[in-house]
Amino acid sequence: MLDWNNFYKYKQGLAVANMLYQPLVHKDNTAFCMNWNANNYFVNESMTDDLYNFWFNKEVEYINKLKDKKYIPEIIDIDTTTRQIKFKWYGKSLNAMIENNQIDSIPDWKNKIKTIKEDLEQQNIFKINMYPHTFYFDDNNEAHIMDLYGCTDTASRYLDIKYLKPLIRNNRFDKFIVNDQLDTHELYNETIKTNYAEWPGDFLNA
Repeated sequence: MLDWNNFYKYKQGLAVANMLYQPLVHKDNTAFCMNWNANNYFVNESMTDDLYNFWFNKEVEYINKLKDKKYIPEIIDIDTTTRQIKFKWYGKSLNAMIENNQIDSIPDWKNKIKTIKEDLEQQNIFKINMYPHTFYFDDNNEAHIMDLYGCTDTASRYLDIKYLKPLIRNNRFDKFIVNDQLDTHELYNETIKTNYAEWPGDFLNA
């Protein structure tokens, strides 16, 4: 993919933004690609073809469930053969804008993020990866959310730990696992309550 560059988040300098897929931005900065295949961006030895399929399908599932919401990615293409998802990109990652002191150029940005969070919760959808680098803005300064594979609902509240292997880097999940099932809703509550995502001013709890 010669016309694409790897996407990184800011965390004490540039850091890997995802451990499950390769995030790419087109060189003209108008498209984002989620490449759900083995890659050199982050070599995750725990990922298998079955796990790529599982998490790719989760992403597609919630794109479809939330297709009527203005805040989901504006899809260009979903290719189930190549396991790639492309959507419109505007070069306005929330995480980067915070890091570069540009975020105040977005009017009422905190309320825009809270509105998305609350709308998901009202549908009993809980996004366990509610992190700044999973939000971005379009040219009209409207907020969008990506990495929807982190969403769970009532039916998918409990997740078999076999799917967690590529994500485990510490013992954060341990207290929410019973009989090899992760209670994703309790994990979500803890993530928000403790401001694990390091939102500025902890405004999601305000």
